[in-house]
Amino acid sequence: MINIIPFCIKPLNFLKKMELFSYCNLTAPMELVRGFFNNSANLLKITPLSFLFKVEPEEELKEGMVIRLKFLGFTIMESLIRDVGAFGFTDIALKKPFFIRHWEHRHKFIPKGNSTVIEDHLTVESLLPNVLLRLFLRLMFIYRCRRLKRLLT
Repeated sequence: MINIIPFCIKPLNFLKKMELFSYCNLTAPMELVRGFFNNSANLLKITPLSFLFKVEPEEELKEGMVIRLKFLGFTIMESLIRDVGAFGFTDIALKKPFFIRHWEHRHKFIPKGNSTVIEDHLTVESLLPNVLLRLFLRLMFIYRCRRLKRLLT
């Protein structure tokens, strides 16, 4: 006789908003961390396969500016920069890859003595199953944190 063990299958969540929090602890003063993120060109320094990408414009972040991320010369994402301040900023996607419906990313810098905690709060809605998107984003934030530790500590 064959025993079949039942297991619960959760439906894949398509087009459901997902929130993701990521934290990166750096042994670097907040001024250094904030200064790094203050220049849009530094985004490529913490992006996997950065040689395939370009950021425009490469300049200091300002309230209301629009940053374009290009892949092999094609604009794949355009983000509005908002809430620029000493302790962080937010980027909201205006133009996104077809599988992303909503993207809002809050970058928060929390001073802890001579160290800084970077808190990333991402709200995203996608055509991709949340389980796959969450895995991809976790890997991306792990990569970013490792790169930031090499660059700033």
